[in-house]
Amino acid sequence: MLSQTKKARVTTIVIIMLVLVLVAAACSKKENAGQTTENSGTPANETSVASPSASAATEDGPWSKYEKPLTVTTALKTNTGITQLGNDTYDDNLWTRAIESTFNIKMKNLWTADATQYTTKLNVSIASGNLPDVYTVDNVQFAQVTASGLNLDLTEAYEKFASPELRKIMEADKAGFESGIIDGKLMGISTQHFGMISIPSVVWIRDDWMKKFNLSPPKTMDELLHIAEVFMTENPDGNKKNDTYGIAINKNLYDTSISATGVALADGIFNAYHAYPAAWIKDANGKIVYGSVQPEMKAGLAVLQDMFKKGLISKEFGLKDTAKIAEDLTNGKVGIEIGSNWNGYYPGPDIIKKNGNGAILMPYAIPSADDQPVKQPGNWPVGSYIVVNKKFANPEAAIKLINLYVKINQTNDADEYINFTAGGRMWNAPIGVSDPEQSTREYTQISEALETKDTSKLAGSSVGKYSAALKWVESQDPDSSGAWLQNSSVGSFSVLQKLFDNGNVLPTEYRGVDTPTMAEKKATLEKLEKEAITKIIMGAPLDEFDKMVNSWHKLGGEAITQEMNDKYNK
Repeated sequence: MLSQTKKARVTTIVIIMLVLVLVAAACSKKENAGQTTENSGTPANETSVASPSASAATEDGPWSKYEKPLTVTTALKTNTGITQLGNDTYDDNLWTRAIESTFNIKMKNLWTADATQYTTKLNVSIASGNLPDVYTVDNVQFAQVTASGLNLDLTEAYEKFASPELRKIMEADKAGFESGIIDGKLMGISTQHFGMISIPSVVWIRDDWMKKFNLSPPKTMDELLHIAEVFMTENPDGNKKNDTYGIAINKNLYDTSISATGVALADGIFNAYHAYPAAWIKDANGKIVYGSVQPEMKAGLAVLQDMFKKGLISKEFGLKDTAKIAEDLTNGKVGIEIGSNWNGYYPGPDIIKKNGNGAILMPYAIPSADDQPVKQPGNWPVGSYIVVNKKFANPEAAIKLINLYVKINQTNDADEYINFTAGGRMWNAPIGVSDPEQSTREYTQISEALETKDTSKLAGSSVGKYSAALKWVESQDPDSSGAWLQNSSVGSFSVLQKLFDNGNVLPTEYRGVDTPTMAEKKATLEKLEKEAITKIIMGAPLDEFDKMVNSWHKLGGEAITQEMNDKYNK
């Protein structure tokens, strides 16, 4: 789950290329490293399947380097907000040069697509069979390509070529790693995640408006709604026009495996009323159920409907995607949204640049509607897998690419390659995985260093993020605000850590690949669910919820629920 940060101005940057070359005596060359195959995803005038001499390596292990260039094709997900370094492009950058220097692998993008279009374009490639050598799929696509026999078993390649650092990341969430094992075969490498602390949401509230009206952080849902009403009615932007609303709600409502947004989520409102949309949880009887169709949803729906009626939610909310909401926040049309821990990176900096340093969005815990604590579901965190085309003769190359991604992330130069404040240069990396311990480690190291000024415990990715956070503290640089808002003692992770410390995270009962009916019916059922909820928020009778629930069960939900219980409730 951070992929949507914005541009930052890049001044002088010294490129430090990471060369990971392990030299060992080689008694013999690697034979049969690759044979030419037909219909590879590589264009006809190139080949990613090298001849034996081209594929031969100086040693046979995680860091072995091919003697002659090996071309590997991929499909690259891109970010329109990225600020490239110098003359770098998606085809030639820090990552591709590090890969070539380390392994003599030349990366070639079979195609690129913006993050919003990547899934659709990959679906077309899957349907046509014109696939890259190595590429990343979501949960649904993983089930599809595996069932269709389009990907290789990576068991042997992983056992032989995975570095100790990569193995540690996979062990950090063993269930995540094992979700890529189908019928005893490792059919995909889980991309893992940044840690469960990165899953729940916080309330982001514009700080200068809070101070303008002498408002305190909300402790109850009523208090949050009061703040929203003040922001709507009291001219917070000072233009003497009735042009603001209370709380931003994304037209996608909440994150699911099909539509991930991370900004202006409605599920925080439902959580305040003890309902858990899009989550597979256990009910009071121990049965696994889908939160979106439980009766507890009605209380939150009634509140959202009332908010819409009063104008606290934009009358155009059904049209407002993440980009439009970011514009509203930046232009001072709204000052509250419930979103992911990384919202300080996006849309945070643009809001500050447009409205001044006081216009920072500060994170708070989602308040409860009653005297019971708010619980948030710890939804399944693994959203994608790295797979290898069955026609590719060098599957070990994929493991090596992941080895290097992990290694770079653990060096003190990691920020040069990742650089969230420059729109996230990790988008240049052809493939990569996340460390389930990273967010907690960064928060612990950075928050302590900011308080004590002792940087001796900083390591890896924490170094660059600490520097950015300190830059906000010392010079109020908008592009550095995200690191502080995420990792300081008052940042989003400090809020979310308390949620975990108090035992208020519900474990997910969904753990991996979709069940058969889920894979087939998920898109249809989510569309049914979200259309009904949207209509109710905009004024349709609450009884429409019951109709939606009945249809959901009949159209596949009942079968999915049974499959979920058969698979996981043992």
